[in-house]
Formats: sequence, structure tokens, C-alpha cells
Amino acid sequence: MIKLKTKIPGAKSARILAGLKKKNGGWGEPHPLVFSGKGNGAYCEDIDGNTFLDFACQVASNPLGYNHPELLKVVADYNKRFPLKYAGQDFTIEEHLDMIESILGISPGMNQVFLSNSGAEAVENAIKIAMHDRNKKKFTVSFQGAFHGRTLGALSLHHSKPIHREGYILEPNKELPFSDLAGEKLQETIKQHGADAVAFVILEHLQGEGGYRVPGDKMVRDVYSICRKNGIPYIADEVQAGMGRTGKWWAFEHYGIKPDVFSSAKALQVGATVSTSKLFPGKVGAISSTWGGGHALDLAVGMKTIELIKKKKLLESNRKNGDYIKRRLDELGFENVRGRGLAVAFDLASGNVRDKFVLECARHGLLVLGCGMNSVRVIPPYIIKKEEIDEGMGVIEKAAKTLR
Repeated sequence: MIKLKTKIPGAKSARILAGLKKKNGGWGEPHPLVFSGKGNGAYCEDIDGNTFLDFACQVASNPLGYNHPELLKVVADYNKRFPLKYAGQDFTIEEHLDMIESILGISPGMNQVFLSNSGAEAVENAIKIAMHDRNKKKFTVSFQGAFHGRTLGALSLHHSKPIHREGYILEPNKELPFSDLAGEKLQETIKQHGADAVAFVILEHLQGEGGYRVPGDKMVRDVYSICRKNGIPYIADEVQAGMGRTGKWWAFEHYGIKPDVFSSAKALQVGATVSTSKLFPGKVGAISSTWGGGHALDLAVGMKTIELIKKKKLLESNRKNGDYIKRRLDELGFENVRGRGLAVAFDLASGNVRDKFVLECARHGLLVLGCGMNSVRVIPPYIIKKEEIDEGMGVIEKAAKTLR
């Protein structure tokens, strides 16, 4: 359970955070703690000895919580090996094939995977695969509120926070409304420019940084149908919502569709771009990566994560616990409670109030994250228990009352 021994941040954490603020070129006001590596399940400890309940899950990258015993066994097995990082496109290890086959085992209709190091790289390679043979392409198409990564190709698709894009030269892109009007707007774009001008359409089937918004059935059905009719590649970005968080392996499965390409990372521990041999470029070097899957330990942990989600029936558990979280948030009176599975969000009065709320939760031992303009996301690990959800809801209620 939550146990706080010092004010937050504690003295040790405050010292390190101060050093990072001065020397980290990408400083971004992190949560007021420094992790110690200690913890168990949904709980983690900082270097000052405080125990927090984690409803932020390392931005959806830590699906099985802290120090899971079966993952610790994997770590111990690899602790005796060096190097652990191999230049995977030129020098392979068995884990490269094992990971690809594990991903394909939960991706019906797909038969090829390209491994990389991160979500942004997975999206970049989805972009390359989709546009490679579209010789008349002029622009890409993404959605209002979209966030697909911070590398320049992925950033060109971005419609979330303006600060992410300012100052950069980006690829031409057109924005669709994140609503049932999206299909109509896409049709207008095709009528004006021609279908061949559209390099691809990319969609998060549960938005991440843009606010944890869930696309409507009509919106997805219309856009997907138009892409199919006009031969436009359809990309699903599953970096944050994929790997079981929404209660299905991939968020697009809630719509009964099959994208041409999709990206994964975060909970998978490595980046992956998933498609078919028909769409992947057939030319050596058209896409590549020095590490091509990176760390052998990351590959092994990702594979074990897939195995444990299956073994422990965590997809079903995520759906059940997600419904319970939404019900509790509704009971507490929060606005616009939404989400699927263990990807849940609600709105507060403003971005300023939201930021204060996130900090207030941390001061009481609960880690949550903001998203969108004024939203809070609740994304606990898949192994969360009902009594731990209740404990977290108690902090959320207390933080809300403090700010009223």
C-alpha cells in the first residue's frame, strides 16, 4: 500500500531532479520522485523510501508492474551475457526471429515484422512502408489531436500540442476531424487532389497524448472503407494503446478491421512495424536499423510479456478492471469519463487545474499522467487488483477535493 516517509519530493530525489533540470537538454518537468528500482506489482519506491501506487505505468510501457517474478527470471538469465545489444540488421540472434513470431502470433493476417528501438521509429517505418511505392503522393493524412512520435516524419502527422512542432521543417500533411465528419472530409480531399496524392491515412484507435479519446464506430468505418475503395494505405498506430491495454491485443480490433500496417512499442519493450510481404519494400536497405530490435533482454522481456498476458488471461481482466475504474470515476463526479480497458481518462476544468491535480496526487502517493488539453489518464498495470484501484480512487477523490 502507499506509504510516504518524507514530503514529496524527498531530499535525495530533489537533489537529482535539480541536477537534471540544469543539465538535461530535454527537461520536461517530470514527476517529483526518482525511482529506486524497488517495488512490487503496482507499487514502486523512490530513493527516499516512499512507496507510490502507479496509475501511470511508465507511460503504458510497464504492463506487468514492478519486479514481476517471471520477468526477474528472464533478467537473471540474461545477466550472464555480454554483449546484450546486437546490430540486428547485419548480425542476428535467435531472439529476433522469436520476437517476430510472437508478434505475428497475435496479429492475424500479417506475415512480416520489422523491429526497431522505439515507438517513433516504428511509426517512421510504417510511414516508409506505406508510401514507398506511391509515386504520385503529395501529402499524408492524420487526425485532429494526433500524436505519433517526435522524429520529424512522425511529427509531420502531429496535431496535438503546437510546441512539439514549432521550429521544424515537416512533410506536407492534411488533418481530418476526430469525429463522424472524418469520412466526408477525406472524400472531399480525394475529390480535390485525387486518391493517388494521399500517401496514407494514419489513426490511433484510442488517442494517446491527444487525450485518450475513443474514435466512433462510424468515423473508423467510413475512413477505412474509403481507404479500401481508393487503394490508400491505412496505418494503425498502436504504440500506446496496443499490446492488450484496451482489452484486446490491438485497439483496432474493437472495430473489426485489419490495417495495412501497424506500429507497436511501449509495452512490447521494442519498436515493431507489422504488415505483409505484399506491402514491405522488396529492396534491401529500403528500410533498416542498426540495432533492429535493440537489446536482447528487451526482446526477451517483450516475448515473456506476451506469454504472461495470454497465460494470466489479462485481456479479460483489463476489460473488467477498466469498466470498474470508469464506474468509480463516474461516481466521483468527474467529467467526460472515457476509455477502453485499462486506458481511461477524465477531464478537469483546465490544463492548469489538471497539472496541479497530477502533482497533488503524487504528493499523496499516486502516480497519474495528464493528456490532451485538460485530461488525466489512468493507466495502471495489467496486474492491478480491485483493492488497489480503490486505494487509488481514494487519492483521486482527495486530490480533487483539495483543488475545489
